[in-house]
Amino acid sequence: MAKVSVKSKEISRVEELVLKGNYKQAAQLIEHMPEVTDLRAAAIKAHVLIYQGRLDEAEEVLEPHGDKIHDEANLKDTAEFGLAKAEWLYWRGEYEAAEKQLQNVLGIYRIKGDLFGQARGLSLLGRVYRRQGNYDLAKKHLEEALEAIQTQTDVKETDFLLGRILFNLGVIHHQLGELDQAESLYTKGMKLLKQTEKGRYYAGVLNSYGMLLRAKGKYEQAARCYQEAINYFSESASFDDLAHTTNNLAYAQIRLGNLAAAAELLMEGLELRRRARDIGGESATLEFMGLLHFEQGHLKEAQQTLNSAIQLAELAKNDQEKAFALITLGRVLAAQDALDESKEKLDEALRLAIQLKSKMLECESSTYLAEVHARKGDGVGAYEHLQRAKSLMNGYTDAYLKTQIERIENLLKEEKIKTAGGVFMIKSSFLPTWREAHDSLGKFLLTEALQHSEGSQVRAAELLGVTKAYITMLRRKHNV
Repeated sequence: MAKVSVKSKEISRVEELVLKGNYKQAAQLIEHMPEVTDLRAAAIKAHVLIYQGRLDEAEEVLEPHGDKIHDEANLKDTAEFGLAKAEWLYWRGEYEAAEKQLQNVLGIYRIKGDLFGQARGLSLLGRVYRRQGNYDLAKKHLEEALEAIQTQTDVKETDFLLGRILFNLGVIHHQLGELDQAESLYTKGMKLLKQTEKGRYYAGVLNSYGMLLRAKGKYEQAARCYQEAINYFSESASFDDLAHTTNNLAYAQIRLGNLAAAAELLMEGLELRRRARDIGGESATLEFMGLLHFEQGHLKEAQQTLNSAIQLAELAKNDQEKAFALITLGRVLAAQDALDESKEKLDEALRLAIQLKSKMLECESSTYLAEVHARKGDGVGAYEHLQRAKSLMNGYTDAYLKTQIERIENLLKEEKIKTAGGVFMIKSSFLPTWREAHDSLGKFLLTEALQHSEGSQVRAAELLGVTKAYITMLRRKHNV
């Protein structure tokens, strides 16, 4: 039997630790690993460096070995190298290049009949599509990865990957507004990752669970969840995740009224995004900064920041981040009475939301379109958008957005029927329902009749041509 070299044993050990999610121990071993000379060693070392957020160092490990792929006889090593390269491209935000790389990797794994390798490739491909906002394809590939992994018998080796797959499926359901399914998947994924890794990916579930709490209006609990996630992310120096969670903590602080703390967090997040050279992530941070300026009443600064966010989202080909920025920009423009421009931005956001099949984005864009239509005097359009937003709320819950819908609904009610100086007026573009008009007119006539009769119910009944008993019933009904 041929002897296995010490180097080969070391690489195998690191590979085993990576597959099980034990990156801390793997990181200790690669520090003493001999010079990387082949595809397999380069792939394993790169995986650890990527996990730590050391993307530049990972590039230095991968780059010299790219030319070896066509000469490499071992298809498995070639696939492992390709998977590591795709992971690196993913964290760099180069999603199209990552997708192309993964198609080659999956082809090799299928030829080899390696189901576990296919599950890893499909899982990463699902994450790529998720980042691009293509939830249908993301869900399809993640479910295929789940099916492939369920055929494996080595539970210890698959639990870490299984936890990540469940987590990413949870994120998709969350984005689609299916919060019950998302919470269930987060809980299962969190349990597996806490047992196997308790690091970067476990913190990722904490971050997403914080977003669920935020949607319920539990901002203080969400902030604590984000802070715990940040502690884990800081240990692994994962700039992208750290920046994402810092953004979320900043949003919670905005809703808690701690604007100075939010501003400080967003500056930290922006620096992290730029260090990671993640233009899609930088767009997201600028969108939050635009929101902060909006909350502070700094509308010109908000507009400039959000335009920059949109440009970066377009450059990154990230329609989801673009839609978020367009919605906030629409609100900023409306606050400056630029209603036509506001409607244009919100209409574009709505088109993207429908394309992405995101109930969350569709609900938000419809909500603020209702307000713009109302302010433009188009009551019918405002009512249609408001009804759309309310129906979407049945599948998507967000405490802040609920308050916005209620505010706009009250605005529409005020515009439908106005009563002042003995005049009962209905705007044709804000037609009330028959019952609303009937009840409002009844209250108006009752109030006017009692005023003219100096409070006499008998005289008020004579003025309106009804009985005194009917007047008594109306007073009880309308609390007059």
